[in-house]
Amino acid sequence: MKYLRLLPILITMLCVSCADDEFVAPSFIHIDAIKLVPPESNPITLDEGFYTSDIVACYVAVHYPDARKMDTIGLFRMPFTVPVLHDGPIDYIEVYPAVPHSGNSILLPFYSFYKPITIRSGVLGTDSLRFVSGDTLCLDTLSTTYNISMSDIHMYELFEPTASSQYFEGVEWVKHDPVNACTGQGYARVHVSDTSDAVPFSINSDLYLFDATRAIYLELDTRSDVRFEVYMEAAYTSGGNTEKERVMVVNPTDHWQHMYINLGRTWSWFNHPQTFRISFAALNIDGIEGDVRIDNVKIISTNIVN
Repeated sequence: MKYLRLLPILITMLCVSCADDEFVAPSFIHIDAIKLVPPESNPITLDEGFYTSDIVACYVAVHYPDARKMDTIGLFRMPFTVPVLHDGPIDYIEVYPAVPHSGNSILLPFYSFYKPITIRSGVLGTDSLRFVSGDTLCLDTLSTTYNISMSDIHMYELFEPTASSQYFEGVEWVKHDPVNACTGQGYARVHVSDTSDAVPFSINSDLYLFDATRAIYLELDTRSDVRFEVYMEAAYTSGGNTEKERVMVVNPTDHWQHMYINLGRTWSWFNHPQTFRISFAALNIDGIEGDVRIDNVKIISTNIVN
């Protein structure tokens, strides 16, 4: 009975709020996608393979005039249209690209290797940037690039026939097959027969990282008929024996996908050694014959920790 007695009060409160002259209808913001492009100056390379990506979501924040801090709107998968409870001018919008973490589409951290995108007045062809109640501010497709000033590229291999060096061993370097490559002309292939348990392959040089506070990621494009594993090889103590720890298992896919594989957790298991190696193994778990194909491999670190 007490709930029935509260009902008229709730209805009255609702009517009053609906009649409030200060009520502001929401504005909306829309983003289609974010693409990765070369920087305007001093690019490491202009090869399209270096800029493959899988930016599936973004964090959006707005800075209003005279505001003391950014107003975080939220994390959204693209494309999206979301309401903003503001009507009037804004100083700028900040968009932070987010990516699947180690193949997990649920974990979408801001990928600090990419530059945040700032939208200010004049960018959209208008003298002032503002939200208008009932209208949608369409940002369409935005562009970002690597935050090279904050990051180190420890190695990259695009498997192009013009390359002067090749960082992988245990793979077949297919140099002239643009139909099957992720980008450009070439890619690496590892074949697993139906009688093999596993076929190892690896990056053939040591990697060096001296600052334990840095985040480190392996990026690569892959299209694979079978599962393959990624490993880190290092010593747990200075002067100790080299051990191998599994970083993750990559499942088969019938299309090229871009992976962001976090190496930081495994590196911490080894107590952050200054040198380590990355290796792989193509697996015959299901008793089938198949190929692992990889392209556009990068290992990068940044002093911004996600």
